[in-house]
Amino acid sequence: MNKRDQFIGECIDYTHDGLGVVKHDNTTIFVKNLLLHETAKIEIIKVLKSYCVGRVVELKTPSSERIEPKCDCFKQCGGCSLMHMSDQEQQSFKTNRVKETFLKIAHQNLRVNDCLMDQDPYHYRNKVQVPFGMQDGHIVSGFYKARTNDIINNDYCLIQNEFSNKVIKRIKELFEKYHIQPYDKLTKTGNIKHVLTKTSYHKNEAMVVFISYKKKIPHIHEIIDTLTHEYPEIRTIIQNINSRHDNVILGEEEKVLYGEGYIEDTLLGNTYKISMKSFYQINPRQVEVLYSKAIEYAKFKPTDVVIDAYCGIGTISLTLAKHVKKVYGVEVVPQAIVDAKENAERNHITNAEFVCDDAGHFMTEFVERNEKVDCVMVDPPRKGCSTEFLERLTTLSPKRIVYISCNVATQARDLTYLVEKGYKPLDVQPVDMFPHTPHIENILLLSK
Repeated sequence: MNKRDQFIGECIDYTHDGLGVVKHDNTTIFVKNLLLHETAKIEIIKVLKSYCVGRVVELKTPSSERIEPKCDCFKQCGGCSLMHMSDQEQQSFKTNRVKETFLKIAHQNLRVNDCLMDQDPYHYRNKVQVPFGMQDGHIVSGFYKARTNDIINNDYCLIQNEFSNKVIKRIKELFEKYHIQPYDKLTKTGNIKHVLTKTSYHKNEAMVVFISYKKKIPHIHEIIDTLTHEYPEIRTIIQNINSRHDNVILGEEEKVLYGEGYIEDTLLGNTYKISMKSFYQINPRQVEVLYSKAIEYAKFKPTDVVIDAYCGIGTISLTLAKHVKKVYGVEVVPQAIVDAKENAERNHITNAEFVCDDAGHFMTEFVERNEKVDCVMVDPPRKGCSTEFLERLTTLSPKRIVYISCNVATQARDLTYLVEKGYKPLDVQPVDMFPHTPHIENILLLSK
């Protein structure tokens, strides 16, 4: 096929990121904003070696699962790509994606429970990093256009929390007032790169972070006074200094400009300290669903000993501590372990021990001491578990493994190894942590 060719085609499947899949003349075409079983007039906009990319010129037979996106920026912005799908279609897409990924990568035809959807799928993000730039002589802010560095100016995002929408718009007005220029990647001039906000869901607390290129921000004290007066929920304001010229968002140097440098939130009855670089789940409503379901699957007994690998600031460890005899949280990031220990003290939890170590090395020490572990909770980054980690995990030989993943492809890859070592997958439960996007959090329970 050639660029600008047009034809009538039917969507027969979805890609992993929700694009429609169309077959025509033995060619596979990926089409944005096309739902399963819809037919449309499609124009080829890009021709590649093994597939083409098309766009919808005219929708011929719309699906009953198609809805009108609530966001005016939907077609340009890279933030939400599934907002044209009904909740039912998003659930079906996410459930099937998990099932098909396990079948394709792990060669396991597993029964996958229906994805647990967010009952209120808007304004769920408690952490937002918004880039700033200049367009036509004015400061703009918003998410990037898909696969570009072009900012789609937007003062009201439907997936980020209401506080962020209000405060970022106000910050933009203050930058205009005091002539504070955003950083320009091409000319390496200006100052402000991003504004980051974090909010607590159960407590009315908020953090604002100015990510700057230079060490000084003009009129910062006037800006702080204005913001803290107008938004009393702000508990702390931080400046993060990033003098790099690449796409890394946060720099190494930071200064607390107002407050204590952290906020607090509660999760399933426990209170947590959240600093600027603390990892804390993006969707506070759904993380409670995620952890509760993981604990339900694990079927903990009061005599169980558990290791929580990749424990972060201890949210999973401290949630499950009341169900078991002992939980060991392991994490290689020193500050995360400091926060986890403080969180244990804050919640008067004495049967959780936190260790700054490589989780694989920690488990090897358990084997050498001939200590037994009943269950290992695994919640790795997107790249999944290393082969070395999996080797040490299977040498430790816990009765159960609860594997939580934000990347089903690497989870399926790791499942292949675990099955070879004698583990059987029992339950698979996707959770919709990121409504209107193709991202999924997935729980996999394995038994020895």
